[in-house]
Amino acid sequence: MKKSFVHGALVLMAAATVNRVIGFIYQAAIYRLIGPEGVGLYNLVYPIYILIIVLTTAGIPLGISKLVSEAEVSGNRRLSYQILWLSLLILIVSGGFFTVISYLASPLLLKHVFVNKMVYPVFRCLLPGIFIVSLSSAFRGFFQGLMDMKPPAVSQVIEQVIRVFFGISLAVYLLPRGIQWAAAGIAGAGVIGEFFGLTVLITSFLRRKPLSIVLSLPGITVSYNILRKLFKMCTPITLGRIAATLMLSIDSMLIPYVLREAGHSTSTATAIYGQLTGVALTLLSVPSVITVSLATSLVPAISEAVAQNRSWVVSSRTSEAIRVTLLAAVPFVSAFMILPDAITQAIFGSPEAGHLLAILAFGGLFAYLQQTTTGVLQGLGYPVIPLTNMFFAGLVKILGIYTISARPSLGITAIAYCFDIFFILAAGLNILSLYRKTGCHLNLKNDVFKPVTAGLFTAMIYSGLYKSLYQALGLNFLSVAISLGCGFVFYIFAVALMGSLKKNDLRRLPYINRLIR
Repeated sequence: MKKSFVHGALVLMAAATVNRVIGFIYQAAIYRLIGPEGVGLYNLVYPIYILIIVLTTAGIPLGISKLVSEAEVSGNRRLSYQILWLSLLILIVSGGFFTVISYLASPLLLKHVFVNKMVYPVFRCLLPGIFIVSLSSAFRGFFQGLMDMKPPAVSQVIEQVIRVFFGISLAVYLLPRGIQWAAAGIAGAGVIGEFFGLTVLITSFLRRKPLSIVLSLPGITVSYNILRKLFKMCTPITLGRIAATLMLSIDSMLIPYVLREAGHSTSTATAIYGQLTGVALTLLSVPSVITVSLATSLVPAISEAVAQNRSWVVSSRTSEAIRVTLLAAVPFVSAFMILPDAITQAIFGSPEAGHLLAILAFGGLFAYLQQTTTGVLQGLGYPVIPLTNMFFAGLVKILGIYTISARPSLGITAIAYCFDIFFILAAGLNILSLYRKTGCHLNLKNDVFKPVTAGLFTAMIYSGLYKSLYQALGLNFLSVAISLGCGFVFYIFAVALMGSLKKNDLRRLPYINRLIR
């Protein structure tokens, strides 16, 4: 079981990395193609779409994974398929119901929720994805419960590739008809990708044998037991996800409203929102590939220490998680602060979004810490604590953004600072909770001062090298790429010489671990 778990984790991590790289390149291409207003139109409705998905699936896929895993441990393969069929039936009903309700309610949403009326075709194009994602989530949960991660991983990659191909094709084709239709084409491409991903999952499922087991249906007593366990498990998960996606949805409605109150036209407000979400926050999320994988690898270690009642190990590994996160985040934060305009111009062709990236960069350091500390608290068996902390920080952010509407001159800059406050509060409360639960403490000299010092010297290299290269070559993208590459190499050597970066830190990354071996 342990071997298959590690193998499965590697497969999913590889797929997630490929998807993140492809998706990032796709986002940059789409931004250059349809501009900030087009991206803003899509991002205005996407949080609402995700909220509907969360309500539709209600945490059932994770419940399927858990129950199927338990059935497999007991050697009851027939029960695994019965869990799938019953869950699939629920998701078919809920998926169909929410798809129809969303379609009928779209005029009301357009009137009372969406600030920009041009989002109507975008939202309508997303709706078929509700039903498709519902079905896909059932099969993904089933395969994950079997510890067979290959079908979900392959389906995710296929889904992303199809989305990119059709997204760019439809955006180019529909752009002459209007920016809203280009954004609608991107939404439709996402649904097409989800359909192909579902096809891969169903094809993989149909190859499984024997059919006598695959097609077995649960009786009334078994169905009752499955449903009881399923919904008991799914309720806290659903509430947490609803809270998180609800805050994103409020952002998508409130921020354009505040910008309009500041005197911007609906079109300009949508474009500015596109710069914030499509450029600044997208770039800020890049280090998450590293920090999330590092946190994920530490969570089982912490859970193991908790199970063995070794409190000093829990404290040590918690401190280690925070230290490694800071190590990974500092060079990115330095780059975002020193070369914001150059980076946004090189990747998205949007230097005007640079000042937003620079503001968010400081808060970004705490955003990465929030991800890590949330994982650690979950490993300790306190999943409600990070949710509560995030909810409180989210309320403060929303109140801050709403307050800005009374002083319109503050505009998007103040909104970006509200995001920083959210990151700092959420991470700070998580760290405080960890200190109370584990007594962990940081070695300020080794864990904070040394990485920050290396980051300051790295920032000087970024700045000096970029200026020299740009003056000599006149090519922004090449100057940025070389400067960042050299700066990162310097940073790694600097923290290694200072003693902050250790060999065990590299072992946290599976692929690097293989190279070390």
